[in-house]
Amino acid sequence: MKYKYTSFYPPEKTLKWVKRPMVEIEVFGPNESKSFDALVDSGADTSLFNIEVARVLGIDLEKAKPKRFEGIAGGADVFLIQGVRIKLSYMNDIISIPVGFINSNSVGLLLGEEGFFDRYRIKFEKDHDSFEIKTKT
Repeated sequence: MKYKYTSFYPPEKTLKWVKRPMVEIEVFGPNESKSFDALVDSGADTSLFNIEVARVLGIDLEKAKPKRFEGIAGGADVFLIQGVRIKLSYMNDIISIPVGFINSNSVGLLLGEEGFFDRYRIKFEKDHDSFEIKTKT
């Protein structure tokens, strides 16, 4: 499935718009699901979701494994849950991925390598203002 890059006006108020590979996903909790926009992030080893996603969906973080993640902006403590179920817009399959839930205003939903890139072939074509996600065969 081909998706268009999403344009954002950066908070620094420069004159240049920023384009990001965003995709709508449905995230499943124990009793309900909700749709969110997520950044497809080839630089992230593991998917990260804001802790509010867990609260909204009733995902019990008491069962999560506390873990320290290191990245370009330093380190952060997350609550790692294996087997969070997601579904991409315009695709049929529901997959389970590990997700680190993080208490940070700067993180919404990031889809990282582990679990997500393992299941899909992803081709970024920024010069064409699009990216493609296909199920690996």
